[in-house]
Amino acid sequence: MQFRPTALALAVVGLVSQAQAQQAAPAAEPQKIERVEVTGSMIKRTDRETPSVVQVITAEDIKNSGYSNIEDLLKANSSVDLGSVGDGAASGFVSGVAAISLRGLGAQGTLTLINGRRLAPVGAVDINFGRGNLVSVNTIPKGAIERIEILKDGASAIYGSDAMAGVVNYVLKKEYQGVEIGGSVGANDQGAGKNQNVNVSFGFGNLDTQKFNIFGGLDVFHRDRVGYNELKNVGDLALYDKWNADQGVLPSFFPSSRNSFYGNYYAVPTALTTANSNVDGTSFLGTLSACPDDLTVGKGIATKSPVSTAVYPVGQCRFNTDAYAEAIAKQDRVAGSLRANFLLNSDTTAYADLMVSRTKTVQRASPYALTSSLVSSADPRAATWPLPTGSILSQSAIILPIGHPDNPTNGTSAPRAVQVLYRFDDVPQDVISDLKAARFTAGVIGVFAGWDYDAALVYSRQDNEAIRTGRILASGLNKAISAGGSAYHFGKKNDAAGIASISADASNEGQGEVTSLDVRGSRELFNMAGGKAAMAVGLEARRESLSSTPDENYQKGDYIGLVGNSTKGTRDMYGGFAELRLPVQKNLEVQAALRGEHYSDFGNSTTGKLGFKWSALPSTLAIRGTAATGYRAPSISQIGDSFVMSFHSNTAERAIDPLRCDPVTLKSKSTIPAQYRDCNLLGYTAGIPTTERTGSLATIVAANPKLKPETSQSATLGFLFSPTNSIDLSIDTWYFKRSKEIRVQGGIDVVNAYKADPAGNEQYVLRDTNQATWLRDGAGNLIANSGPILALKRQYGNFNYTITSGVDYELNIRLPANQFGKFKFKIEGTYTGRYDQKVLDTSPVSYWAGTTSSLLPKTKASARVDWSKADWNAWARFNHTDGLWSNTTSAACQTAPATSTTLGIPSQNGWCTSGGENTLDLGIGYKGFKNLRLNASMLNVTNQYTATNAGQVPAMWTFYDLNTTPMLGRRWSISATYSFE
Repeated sequence: MQFRPTALALAVVGLVSQAQAQQAAPAAEPQKIERVEVTGSMIKRTDRETPSVVQVITAEDIKNSGYSNIEDLLKANSSVDLGSVGDGAASGFVSGVAAISLRGLGAQGTLTLINGRRLAPVGAVDINFGRGNLVSVNTIPKGAIERIEILKDGASAIYGSDAMAGVVNYVLKKEYQGVEIGGSVGANDQGAGKNQNVNVSFGFGNLDTQKFNIFGGLDVFHRDRVGYNELKNVGDLALYDKWNADQGVLPSFFPSSRNSFYGNYYAVPTALTTANSNVDGTSFLGTLSACPDDLTVGKGIATKSPVSTAVYPVGQCRFNTDAYAEAIAKQDRVAGSLRANFLLNSDTTAYADLMVSRTKTVQRASPYALTSSLVSSADPRAATWPLPTGSILSQSAIILPIGHPDNPTNGTSAPRAVQVLYRFDDVPQDVISDLKAARFTAGVIGVFAGWDYDAALVYSRQDNEAIRTGRILASGLNKAISAGGSAYHFGKKNDAAGIASISADASNEGQGEVTSLDVRGSRELFNMAGGKAAMAVGLEARRESLSSTPDENYQKGDYIGLVGNSTKGTRDMYGGFAELRLPVQKNLEVQAALRGEHYSDFGNSTTGKLGFKWSALPSTLAIRGTAATGYRAPSISQIGDSFVMSFHSNTAERAIDPLRCDPVTLKSKSTIPAQYRDCNLLGYTAGIPTTERTGSLATIVAANPKLKPETSQSATLGFLFSPTNSIDLSIDTWYFKRSKEIRVQGGIDVVNAYKADPAGNEQYVLRDTNQATWLRDGAGNLIANSGPILALKRQYGNFNYTITSGVDYELNIRLPANQFGKFKFKIEGTYTGRYDQKVLDTSPVSYWAGTTSSLLPKTKASARVDWSKADWNAWARFNHTDGLWSNTTSAACQTAPATSTTLGIPSQNGWCTSGGENTLDLGIGYKGFKNLRLNASMLNVTNQYTATNAGQVPAMWTFYDLNTTPMLGRRWSISATYSFE
């Protein structure tokens, strides 16, 4: 059933209007009116409703949300898209980081602030997320947060670069007295994904009477790892395996890999042919000793494949990689804060605050296997990978020569060199992200000569160490497979010395720093028809630095197949802004802002903003709107001394090597059977046999000092409607266009440019220099430089544009208290009608709204009801997210349309779709015990699990928001808070 928030809203409004007519609300007691600063404006005001759209999430909202961390809370917001970076995995260069993306414009277009000031970015480089501007939201202690304000329009004129899509501003508590201790625990209904949190807050001193207040807090959080084998009850595993069978893929949790610790060994031919390259064929000789029976073909495993006609050789030892696959990584987080306020006089307060945190995320990886393919003595290479210099490194397969201590043919009648398909099961491989953050602020606020001013010095730093344990070294492995062998022995449990002889922990250390000094002030100016005009001005000087340094083995390429990233740079920024609030008429306010900035490494930028709010019917109807220009300076990693090594795939179209692939038959011109990659360089899958789905290609991504800043234009227009004191409705339309987008050149574009002009683009294509892989002409002569493509060179560049637009809506209804208690209703959501993208000048415009390319569902909404009476409160929340259409030609349902129909996978015009989400959350609280508050919640009560990748069936393997707590299905949490008097 589709979620229809409009119909529900109208029905509830009608009921409440009737109740209001029967029972007038009691007169509100007069309250002290205090001027506050609202995100999106530097002018203090008594009215929180500005021309800009600002959503406020209070500390009470956070407690009653049912979410275990801030990341989950924000990602549930309708304006936050699925492209936000989650900290549930430790597998990337920015692993263990949680960053927010608004409107589908990426974390690099969303500015995260604390009390209106910046944080340092994570010291890492990743071409997929944030592009060098990532700020982790989970480093902020929850207990220190007074509220979170989400500004949903462009704000570069107020805050500067990175605020193109909006702002997430954490407003921390300014003063606190007392002691409060709390804790929570949660897991899914099977006990998986357990998380625990303990927090303490304290404060003493009265700023009014004692002239000081000091307060602080400590949050400690732990999350268990979650393996996919703990989620077999989530989704429909049987249906997924039926789908796998139709695709020729082995069932989940089946020992599918021929790479085992008790390795399978093979003959090594002088050249590969179709007959001797089959790992289950004539080249199989046997298995190293001690393979467990349940992993041995002919004992625990049948000789025939359960999904095809393939026959496995008796005695072959296999390995279950699914047993190691993790859905969510283990994490430990500690965050602390301390703030001191000193009242110097009635008009001046000095303050200083310190925040520190450490987040350690550990993900277990499957033990390493060098290759699952056979090689020949003429070309024994099993892996290749690039260096930043453009050279290609390679590693030979594990071929044990005659006389090697671990060669199983020693002492037989026919000793021979053998290739071993081996898995380093005794070399633990974890991926660890260790993120340390610190932020110090010292400042003074007060009133002087009619100005409200705030001046502060901020130092913010984030240190990130990405560690990959037990990475196999080429130098160590080559020694281990040499004739004399080494301390490491294949097929036997090795001691610490043996493991250290072939492996090391790979480390990439990064650091991001921001040091800023700013002064800002606001004051009323002169009388206008609608009241006092006001203005704000500010100056800022900021130094930013970013570095990421791979260890020595990374730099010389000794980790087999492992690539790193590096950057080093510093920039200075000087900027100033001015903002005007003009009440031109009694019910009409105009806002204008202008900001100029100078960056030492790319130049100047000027942005502006105009807004208005017209109270068409005072206290009942207001119309508001904004128009703004924005920019984003290229990050240090994009224009400085940087490189990123990566692997790249493309499922939108097939990429072929024009030199080595016949464009008609789509067959490689090479006689080597393993060279399928020639006709499928980037892992295209639609209609491709599973044996030819080649995966990703190594790429070298270089910085581009000629980059220009991204620019944007944005606009909002909407209204606020309050027909009674108990009903508030807001509807706001929004539009964003980001131009000169900074992107990494796509691998498919590199290949297509090379196809169009091989001579002019050959420097971007790195080919194999081993002549054993070269093609031959009709006369049998080698064709020079005709080896397979091993890597591509890509670069950052300014591309065309993205346009996105839609509607935000929010309805709040507060029923009058009666004998049944108090009831509140809230409906909020976002409809994204447009997400258009044009990358190249020659590219067509792509329409990605509601598709897997934008990760922006058409509709994302929630409806919530809150009830309270005496010491009890309860709430229920219904969440809806539309499914996503797959707009790529690789959608699996297109490769087997009959199967898709049988399994009930929706498709339209050749596109496949994922299921949408309709989940129900419940919560309850009690505060009847003195000083004690108890809360409990259950999310996804019905255990729905349909939000899986387009063209796939419901299963935890295909959930389209991977490494997040929603993967757990139904989950519960309980919490308690005790306040000391």
